[in-house]
This record gives sequence, structure tokens and C-alpha cells, in this order.
Amino acid sequence: MSVSSKYVLAIDAGSGGGRALIIDLQGNLVSSASRDWTYDVPADAGPLGKEFDPSYFWGIICQLIVEAIKKAGIASVDIIAVSAASQRQGVVFLDKHGEELYAGPNTDIRAIIEGFSIDGEYGGEVYGITGHAPSLLFTPARLQWFKANRPDIYERIATALPIGDWIIYKLSGQRVAEASLASGIGLVDVCEIQESSRLMEMLGLSEGICPGITAAGSRVGNVTIETAAKTGLTPDTSVVVGGGDTQCGLLGMGVREEAQVGIVAGWSGSIQMVTAEPIIDSEGRTWTTCHVIPGRWILESNAQQSGGAYRWLKGILFDEANGSEETYSLMDKMAQDVPPGAGGVLAFIGPTVMDMRRMRPSLGGFIFPVTPSVTDIRKEHLVRAALENLCFAFKANCVQVEEISRLRMKKVCIGGGLAQSRCLVQILSDVLATPVTVFEVRHVTSWGTAMCAAVGSGIYDSFEQAFEAMKPKSRVVEPDHQNTQECSKFYEKWLYAHGWLDKLSEDLG
Repeated sequence: MSVSSKYVLAIDAGSGGGRALIIDLQGNLVSSASRDWTYDVPADAGPLGKEFDPSYFWGIICQLIVEAIKKAGIASVDIIAVSAASQRQGVVFLDKHGEELYAGPNTDIRAIIEGFSIDGEYGGEVYGITGHAPSLLFTPARLQWFKANRPDIYERIATALPIGDWIIYKLSGQRVAEASLASGIGLVDVCEIQESSRLMEMLGLSEGICPGITAAGSRVGNVTIETAAKTGLTPDTSVVVGGGDTQCGLLGMGVREEAQVGIVAGWSGSIQMVTAEPIIDSEGRTWTTCHVIPGRWILESNAQQSGGAYRWLKGILFDEANGSEETYSLMDKMAQDVPPGAGGVLAFIGPTVMDMRRMRPSLGGFIFPVTPSVTDIRKEHLVRAALENLCFAFKANCVQVEEISRLRMKKVCIGGGLAQSRCLVQILSDVLATPVTVFEVRHVTSWGTAMCAAVGSGIYDSFEQAFEAMKPKSRVVEPDHQNTQECSKFYEKWLYAHGWLDKLSEDLG
């Protein structure tokens, strides 16, 4: 087989939309297609419940594949494999015949009462088994909700599939559960990497609801004839297991060794440290999940809404008619001209330090040293403060995973939409006082997914080999030592004010 004329297809089902990318076996992007999607709020689960129509979403994914192939101008037969990644916590319930009974995204928190009930009765033990809390975000609580509110559907549930594994099912007809995705929906013993019989017993769930664990990069079959007709793929195309979006992002950045840290900075800011064994926080603040790399786990401390908060600020400060990309570039240039400290402005507009014991809104905004008219605070100071807010929160979460793991970070990589901000990456390197490797593609998750497809097709023997052949372009940003000293002072001020705002939120109730 001539590697130079073959391609893989990566599907990414994110929180805000789907995308399909065709990438060659040297890691070059050939074509892409994307589309936003929205969720429904069912009458019996509102306002916190979210669902999506699986046939509609699958239709979008099929259309994206058709569009990507057309844009690429290649023969379908030259696409040798397809793989999929997805948002974590999203799940689809199937009956024994494979029909979808429910499909919900990671934002479906209808099971808030059931989640509180689980944590109140078994909280410590559930967290110790799954590495995840609070339960209201995860599949066991959703199953309990269906048992209480839609018993007719509950009785028919045979399989719970993370969204990425559901896409694999739609492509191949095979029900499998990949380790990083299955451990992320709360049904798996994260240490043993298998369905937990104790969890099933405690919560009264049926054993076997989670299929057998299959490693990322494993070929499970070929594209079905039905799917081939809808997508333009051929029935000879191999279907390969992918993984969780952030874990595939780590793979795309080559973050696979113990104590390496990858920051996938998109709508949220996921700070993930690779560990050689599962490490579960004794205080229950963070998440522990499987990596897509066998024999590796992830200790995650998430800064939460990051790119989403920065996008909000853009909408507040600038005319959206200017266009998103142009406006982000303008914001970057403005912030670069502002010295560290942002003229004394501190920002608290989303990014924070992960603590899953405390799921409540906190006070935030901008804090000025004196009256703005005296200090001449302008837009550029607010933008710089917002970028420093992101980097201070990223650092605080890095410190947290170091403390919990008792490992010192060996390497820091960042990818995702926010990583395209040169100003942010420089500030991050200055704040961390360490070099930061930044990847110059927006969708590092898709590159990791493509690597899964390439390994499963047999082109590459290992993820290491696939990464060396397909890695996206990157550069290393070195810290500015003078700025590092300044940033250290401002980080301590931000950390103190962050704690003060938390206390004020509690005091005000």
C-alpha cells in the first residue's frame, strides 16, 4: 500500500457541534467540514435536562463525512480507516435491538436529585470506584432518573454507550466501550478498567449495561453497507475505536509519559497530568480517568469555562459584525502591548480552580485598583486581564495536580482554540516559568483521533510511531524571565482575591 496516497477520517462530536476531518498519513489536513448543533429541553426534564435526536445528529455526521470527501477531491476507497472522539459525559442508551432510547450531552443535568441521593448515601465509595463526582453529572444518576420518571424506557435499556462509542456503533454495528470514554461516564472501575459489579449492586443497575472495554486504536470491523450508502465511504473502510476528546487531544500533542501535562484549551480548560497508575484525590476535588494510551491514566483539574468566558468578553467589548477570527486577532494584538499586571486589573470571569465538592456559582468580574477614570483603564487592559485570568487559573490547576500526584510536571503542552492566541501562550509560559509547547492546529483532538485510525488500520504499529509520522506543527515558547518575576507577584494577588471572592460568595449565600 502506498502510504502517500491514503487517508484517514476523524470524527469529533463536541459539545457545540460536530466535525469531520480527512488527514493524510503524514498528518496533513486534506479537508474538513463542521456544523453547530443544539439540544432539546424535554418537558418532563426541564429546565436542566438536555437531549438530542440521535437520528438527526447521525444525519449531520453523515452529511459532514460526505462534505469532507467532496472537498478533499479524493476517491472514497483511499480512506482506509475512520475513528471517532466525543465530548465526555455524553451518553446514548440502546435497547437490545440497537434502537436508541435516549441521547444526552454532557450538559444534561436532569438527574440532580438522583445525583445528590447517590452521593449522600454512597458518595465516598462511588468516587473511590469511578474517580468522578458529583454523581449528578454522570450516567448512573441519569439511569436512576429514567427508573423514576420513565420506567417504561428504563426497563428497555440494554446498553449505555458514550457518544464516541455510539458513533463507532453507527459506523460498524459493533457495541464497544473505549476505556477513556467509558471511565468518563461513571460506569467503570477506573483502577480495574472494567464495569464495577459493586457499583451495579449499590445502585441496582443491570450488569453488562457497559460493553466490554476495548482499547483505543483497535479495529472493530468495517463500515456497514447502510452507513456506506449514507456517507460515501466504502464497506472496506476499517472502523477503529477512538476516545474521549481531551484524551485524544493529549495523543495529538504527544502527551503520553508520566508527569507530562496537556492543556486542552477550548470552551473549557482541561489540565490533565499523565500518571502511571490511577491517582484519586483523597479530598474529591479532581477527576481520574483512563488515557487512550494503555497503562496510563489521567489526573484532571479542570479550569472550567475558559474559551467560553473569553468569547463572552469578546461579545461584550466588540462588534460581532467584525467577524470572530478578526476580532480575536485584534484582541491578541491589543493585549500584547499591555505590560504584565494589566494596569492593576484582576479578572474573574469564568476560569477557576477545580473543586467538584463545591458545585455552585461564585462572584466574579473585574477588580480595579482605584476609580477607572483615574487609572485610564481601557479595553486592552480588560483583555490582558482576561488572558492573565486564564493563565493564573491554568497554573493553579497545575499546582493542584502536582500536589495530589506528588509528581513534578516534566513537560507542558497546550492545544485547542485558545492556544492560537500567541499572547496567551507567552503569558502562560511566563506564569508557569517553564517552556510551553504549543500546537498550531485548532483541533488537536482530531489529530489524535486520526492517529487512532492510522494505528487501527495497521499502517503504524503504535501510537508513538503514529505521532512521529503525523504530529501537527508545534513550537516551543520560552518564558521571559523578567516577566516571570512580575507574573509571580500578580498570580499571588489573583490567588488571594480568588479565595476572598469564594468566601464572599459563601457569606452572601
